[in-house]
Amino acid sequence: MVKIKGTLVLGNIILSGIVAFLISWFFAEGAIGDANSIMPAFFFTFLIWAICALLIWKTSSKGKLENTSYIKIVFGGLLLWIMIPIGLVISNFFI
Repeated sequence: MVKIKGTLVLGNIILSGIVAFLISWFFAEGAIGDANSIMPAFFFTFLIWAICALLIWKTSSKGKLENTSYIKIVFGGLLLWIMIPIGLVISNFFI
């Protein structure tokens, strides 16, 4: 059973990390057709996601993962996905 929980946590971190990186990269490139402008403030989206991912990873580390319920694992996964739009909103404050 521990392998299923570890796969859920690690798979969710990897998949949401790829999506967070691609979204922040897309918004950082600026307007379509304007190749000269790069808005590095949108990389705060990935930074905010990474901080959340580290906290999720720490709370569900290998020693504690067997005692973690599936509800907490699903909540942590949802929290990772919710941090992407929250990071975009926070990044807009720096523009």
